[in-house]
Amino acid sequence: MKVFLRIIIIGIIIGSLFSSCTSPQKLLDKGNYYDAVLLSVEKLKKNPNNKNAKETLEQAYPLAVESLLSKIEKNNLIQPRFANSQAAYTYEDLNRLYEKIQQSPAAKQIIRNPENYYGQLAKVKALAAEEQYSAGVEQLGLGSRENARQAYYYFQDADAFVKNYKDVPEKLEQSYNMALLHVITDFKPVHSKMYGLSAATFYDELNNNLQQIEKNQFVRFYSVNEANKINFTNPDQYLEINFEDFIVGETHTVERIKNMQADSVKVGEVTLDDRTKKDVYGTVKAKVIISRMEVISKGLVNLTITQNINDQRGLLNQNFPGEYVWFNEWGHFNGDERALTGNQYEICRRREMPPPPPQQMFLEFTKPILSQLGKRLEYFYRDY
Repeated sequence: MKVFLRIIIIGIIIGSLFSSCTSPQKLLDKGNYYDAVLLSVEKLKKNPNNKNAKETLEQAYPLAVESLLSKIEKNNLIQPRFANSQAAYTYEDLNRLYEKIQQSPAAKQIIRNPENYYGQLAKVKALAAEEQYSAGVEQLGLGSRENARQAYYYFQDADAFVKNYKDVPEKLEQSYNMALLHVITDFKPVHSKMYGLSAATFYDELNNNLQQIEKNQFVRFYSVNEANKINFTNPDQYLEINFEDFIVGETHTVERIKNMQADSVKVGEVTLDDRTKKDVYGTVKAKVIISRMEVISKGLVNLTITQNINDQRGLLNQNFPGEYVWFNEWGHFNGDERALTGNQYEICRRREMPPPPPQQMFLEFTKPILSQLGKRLEYFYRDY
């Protein structure tokens, strides 16, 4: 895990470094010899005649190698338990410098004999795998779920250094199972005699969120039915979702009447004595009647997480509100349509429409609840 994260972090750092305006010389001046080399090589790939990059590379490379090798010696004193693991990371950095230079003809002209450390890395990887493996076995022996989780990470790193080292695959499975938090989920049905509403879609989406949490954390969720099938009665936690209160289809209709007028509107023509025509402008008026129907659906979903069924206090008890307002506007007018605004004219072209069916409005008001609930659960279980 730590090895994998380290690779990602290095990639991000290098990517951001190359996309920034930092110069190799500035990195060199700050004592960041490793990045100064990488950036110099990158600039030489784009422009083999870059004088500043050439000069910086010539200065930075030996300093970077010296700095990294001294880091290995320093780690032997500071953290001897994981000295070989740290040495493996450092030899990887040294080899990365070598490989980058080999990929650039211009850089090879400056550093004619870059050194690789493949042999040293191969030797130290086996020792690093043993370090991680031993630490994992030690943590696993302590017995707690938290120790098992730490052991899992150690075994992951051992496997990254040497694939299938000893019995690491079995140890990974053992530590993972010991680290798991087992949670029974109880999704309460929606009680609605009038509309026969179903929360199935809502709960399906919520289950997708729980599955994503399972992928990222040491947590496994069981529905009540799943737990009953395997006779699982002693979970670490109970998670209950319940629709505490909801309204579907609360309807409000209002009517607005407005007298409109527009000035300087052409109302006709007149013929002058010389027989030419001239436009006549005046004021036009209209009476607009606009109706607006709002159908409000809203509800409250409760999330409760407890350590057992009889736990009155609980680990978490939180309500999540949601609301959806469907509306429709239609109207008509008496008078000259030119007195209307563009929006009023469009509304007057519409007709009254029926609201969506109750089940659809129910689903709509649960969408913001689902978003809030998913984030809260992700936050709650992120440390498990």
